[in-house]
Amino acid sequence: MMALTRGVNALFPCPTCLVPKEEIPNLSIRHRLRLTQEMQTVWTEGLVMNATDRENHLQSYGLRDVQVMFQIIVILSGL
Repeated sequence: MMALTRGVNALFPCPTCLVPKEEIPNLSIRHRLRLTQEMQTVWTEGLVMNATDRENHLQSYGLRDVQVMFQIIVILSGL
């Protein structure tokens, strides 16, 4: 999953959960985990968007437009 994230300067920099960048210092809040299926759904939703909208959509989850990662996960999991 880390290969898809935008890294430490992203709006959602954590490779494990969807903690907004500005809330990272607040350890008392639990945030939604980055589940593979949900992140794949977010990426798939972007396929029907134009390039600008897709980039904004993916950026709002801290993701990059990288199709290969989901293909590798499916192959490795034997699905």
